[in-house]
Amino acid sequence: MALRSGAGTGVIVSLVVFILTSVILLVFNIVFYAGQNKEKKEKEEAQAALKVYVNPQERNSDRFKKIEGAASQRSNVSVARYLTTQMEDVMQYVDGNPSTSLVTLKERFNRTVGEDGVVRETINDLTRSLASRESELANANQGLQDMTDQLAEKDRLMATMLKAKDEEMAEVMTSISALQDAAEDYRLRVDNLAQLHEQDREELQNEYEGQVADLESEIEQCSQDNVVLISRLDEFQSRYDADRIKPQNPATLVDGVVIDTIRSSKQVFINRGRRNHIVLGMTFEVYDDPSSIRVDPRTGRMPRGKASLSVIDIGESSSTCRITRSVPGRPVVRNDVIVNAVYDPDYQFKFLVHGKFDIDFDRKPTEAEAEYIRTLVVEWGGEVTLGDTLPGNLDFLVLGEEPPRPIDPPTDAPDHVINDWLRMNDAHEKYLELFRQAQDAQIPILSANRFFILIGLTQR
Repeated sequence: MALRSGAGTGVIVSLVVFILTSVILLVFNIVFYAGQNKEKKEKEEAQAALKVYVNPQERNSDRFKKIEGAASQRSNVSVARYLTTQMEDVMQYVDGNPSTSLVTLKERFNRTVGEDGVVRETINDLTRSLASRESELANANQGLQDMTDQLAEKDRLMATMLKAKDEEMAEVMTSISALQDAAEDYRLRVDNLAQLHEQDREELQNEYEGQVADLESEIEQCSQDNVVLISRLDEFQSRYDADRIKPQNPATLVDGVVIDTIRSSKQVFINRGRRNHIVLGMTFEVYDDPSSIRVDPRTGRMPRGKASLSVIDIGESSSTCRITRSVPGRPVVRNDVIVNAVYDPDYQFKFLVHGKFDIDFDRKPTEAEAEYIRTLVVEWGGEVTLGDTLPGNLDFLVLGEEPPRPIDPPTDAPDHVINDWLRMNDAHEKYLELFRQAQDAQIPILSANRFFILIGLTQR
């Protein structure tokens, strides 16, 4: 019985321990479960709170991990703090105020960047535009510097010119002062001469008043005698004019005769040779008879001959000529007369060649062409009178192209313009003066064309 009681006690103790253990485990389970639910709830709340800032997908992205790594490098600063600091730094860098919001910043940059614009691209565009403007500004500054240099050079030239002008003005003022002194001296001398003249006039008036009456009576007597003499002079003049031999125009004088012709070779022979001062190359105009050599009273022109000759061979008393020009149907025959205004077998004609000539018809009169005419006159036995005045023994006046009358210059024209006008006006007036003087003196006036017709020159 005792053994069974001991066995039952052990069972009871074991059962009590088991029950206590089960109760303790139950209590532990209840406590653990309650703590697990709390932790789970807190975890869910923490995950919900974390999801507000970043969801799991974003947290697992490489970009977020880089942000976490950058935050951890700053002494375990939180990601939120890191991002907040970054945002404040950006706002401080961009706007100068770390508390500026992105909306405010966009509103401020909206006029420059635009609603859909990018600040970086806008800054790049502005940078390029600024660089372009700076380049333009540099070019403008260079141009300004060039203009400044030019202006400085102009100022220097102006200063030089002003200095030269002042020096010239000083010389002019010195000359004016000398002229004023001379004028004052001249005025004093004129006054003295006027006083002396007045004294002489009074003396002469007193001296000759008595003689005037005597002279007047003599003049009256002379007037009566003059009337008689004039009537007698008119009578003698009419008789003289009736008997006077009219002078013949030297241009119409016959210089020779054709003595024979060779039609097959277009050569003729004239009765003028070496002893008549014929020279090789001399030309003649051929006319039928002396009556054909007359100036047309309507046009004032000399008629051209029926042929032109050029001397190709010279004998003692005759010469051979080549026909250089001829009129169809009017052959050169024996006893035709020849004329050259420059040549005369017994007389040396005197020519005055004035002005500029256009003998090559290029509409450019020159002095060289006038010299060519003078050379022809000398070579063919004539004499050239130099100067611009008509001598009393002149035979021909050869005038070039009439110089145009220049337009009057303005009153404020410079000196060189006035000098050119004076030179051109003098040339025009001198031409007209010589023309009038030759007409009054009945001296033949030849143009270049009439001169060449009279000497038989066909090529020039």
